Amino acid sequence: MLDKTALAKLAALSERDDLTLTGYFDIDQNDPSNRRRGFLVRAEALLRRLRSDAPEDEALARAADRALALLEETAPQGRTALVVINEGAGVAEVHPLRVRLAHGVWWKRGAHLRPLLEAMDEYERYAVVLTDKQRARIFTIYMGEITEHEDLWSPTEGRVAATARDERWSQARQQRHHDQQVAHHAKRVVEALQELALRLRFDRLIVAGPTEAAAAVARLLPKRLHGKLVETIPMAVGASPQEVLEKVRAVQERMEREHELEMIQALESELHESGKAVSGLEAVCQAVNEGRVWRLFYIKDLAADGVECSQCGAVWPGSPERCPVCGGAVEPVAQLIDRLGQLVLEQAGQVEMVAGPAAERLGRLGAIAALLRF
Repeated sequence: MLDKTALAKLAALSERDDLTLTGYFDIDQNDPSNRRRGFLVRAEALLRRLRSDAPEDEALARAADRALALLEETAPQGRTALVVINEGAGVAEVHPLRVRLAHGVWWKRGAHLRPLLEAMDEYERYAVVLTDKQRARIFTIYMGEITEHEDLWSPTEGRVAATARDERWSQARQQRHHDQQVAHHAKRVVEALQELALRLRFDRLIVAGPTEAAAAVARLLPKRLHGKLVETIPMAVGASPQEVLEKVRAVQERMEREHELEMIQALESELHESGKAVSGLEAVCQAVNEGRVWRLFYIKDLAADGVECSQCGAVWPGSPERCPVCGGAVEPVAQLIDRLGQLVLEQAGQVEMVAGPAAERLGRLGAIAALLRF
């Protein structure tokens, strides 16, 4: 998985004047057609098609050959391989991704990071505590990848069955001992979770397991971690990592759609109150050019063409012959939404791709909008 340093390095390629080859290649070995290096056939076809658009471009030919060589040298892991080649910057990298992203290749200024950024927005990092009264397992899940960090055991005696009247006092004492052991186990689990939070930041928390054990852990969470708790769900403590991943994935998707809808509703309020928001492609472009966008929203798969000024760097939809800002010469931008997203990120803003009900509401606003800094 790409870390922040590697991602920043790729994003910085947009500041260069030369072109970058970016490819997302399907390498999922669960697909029989990808086995026995079959994914290379698809990759070669994509690169050949890209080269046919510019048969005289020697830099593209070299980049395509290098991309294919990297894939040939790479053991297929995960579902998608991200390949980025920029000869001038000395960048020739392949990054396996655990999530499935639409395959395709691009030859343009800057790395084509929109699919990756959308996936990163879609998949927050979740911590999962799976516990019963004796055992606890702690996982993190991010971008479709699950990692198990802890597997704790605590000696806990079972409940005492009802017996004769003269044994009730002993039964009550053993029951108190049992409850203390269960509470001690829950405390150990919370302490292990706190230690993980110091090593690895996570956005959301799910506590899973039999109802009573999960509730005991949830009650002991400190305020900082309790604020990340989104749900407690029933699950057997011996569930496989894949089972945990599938359960959490369903929660993630629901939470993401709900969060997106809340954000679009807040955006609508700002628009209706003539607040700090704009909608529609032209208004958003103008706000981006002015460096005013704090958070950019657009619907999934939105596409638009435009231009970018070679002098002042302003971007505009359509095909004006000169820059509306400075009158300078312009260059075509085939993926204007991608370029807007890159510019917002470079200005320390945030980018949100929305789907489902949120996309339906945003579609009525022009499919793209932005909250402004001022």
